[in-house]
Amino acid sequence: MLDLIFPYYLWVKAAHVVSVVVWLGGQCLLVVQLASHRQVLAQQGNADLLSAVEQRCLRLVVNPAMLATLLLGATLFFLRGPELLGEGWFQVKLVFVVAMMALHGAIAATVASLRRETVSAIRIRALQLAGLMLTAAIVSIAVIK
Repeated sequence: MLDLIFPYYLWVKAAHVVSVVVWLGGQCLLVVQLASHRQVLAQQGNADLLSAVEQRCLRLVVNPAMLATLLLGATLFFLRGPELLGEGWFQVKLVFVVAMMALHGAIAATVASLRRETVSAIRIRALQLAGLMLTAAIVSIAVIK
């Protein structure tokens, strides 16, 4: 059975990796944009253009990439079979993926809150650090397994 789906498996895996790169890269870029937005608010008090850019980035790039990552990852899981659930590296990876989804929600909430209020530099730095650490963990686990 695996012989029949193996060529498709590699294409699905490649698409999954591309969507992961876009999702995580988009999140990193968005957090850097949030830091710039915060500075503009502190200096001038008007950052409507930055807010619109952040919303578009989230809505048109980061959210779809996250959904594609999750759907393609689930497809890979079903193509490989449920024996993956018994492997320790896969369980740890799933925990980190759930944490990355929570980080995604925190970034989206920060984007929304910057329209109404100022966000602390500590919060933005925490988002940056969490994103980098989770990215490093997920990629390391997936490569080293």
